[in-house]
Amino acid sequence: MSVEKSYSVTLKIATSDTGSFESIRILKGRSKLPEDTLACVNKVLQESLIPSEPVRTTVAIGDDAEQKIFNHLLYISSMNMDFDVFDTSSSTGHGDMAVHHQGKRICVEVKCYTKPVPMKEIEKYHRSLDLAEYDAGIMIQMERCGYAREAKLRSPIDIKLYNGKPTAYLTGVSPDMIYPIINTLIVQIELCDETTDEELELKRKALLSINEKITDLRGCIESQKKTIAKMEASVDAIAKLSLC
Repeated sequence: MSVEKSYSVTLKIATSDTGSFESIRILKGRSKLPEDTLACVNKVLQESLIPSEPVRTTVAIGDDAEQKIFNHLLYISSMNMDFDVFDTSSSTGHGDMAVHHQGKRICVEVKCYTKPVPMKEIEKYHRSLDLAEYDAGIMIQMERCGYAREAKLRSPIDIKLYNGKPTAYLTGVSPDMIYPIINTLIVQIELCDETTDEELELKRKALLSINEKITDLRGCIESQKKTIAKMEASVDAIAKLSLC
């Protein structure tokens, strides 16, 4: 048989900057609860709080995106003696990283916006590309939101000439596309004076075709992983039944 009692209490609540509860307890000095009951109630109150997920800043998300691309480029470098990658993010106005390949230097800028990359960021990338040390460049938008409309950039891949330098703009494509795009840009560096819009469009379509094939293969791999996971779960279930 339960017994209900009522007490007047004062709660002390701590919240984070985002408004989630970090702690909650009844103040001892303003409560008539017996000490042992007070301790039990405070323990229950604290344990009932659901830990809040830390809110990741846009800077942290951006850093993760840069690291993902940098790691992929390091992997390419480990497989190719003529491919080097350098972190240039600490040098103001030099892009996030630089690639040295076949005697050329390529500026790489990485963004991870949940909305189209604003024009000011595209212009900032262009200023990096203008540096004499760079022969070409790649701007990567990790999400599928693309770029500001006024930039007139197509998704998921676009190739243009900026002040005579070939540059690619990627939107939500697999990092696997970076190497073929770098090779395309290097070929284009030698042809800049003779390049027509039609030739750039042909190269863009060829890269789009590669991207579609990679996407299809990735989809097949993920599907196979799910099938294997289901098979493993079935095997585990059978093994457990055999032990009964």
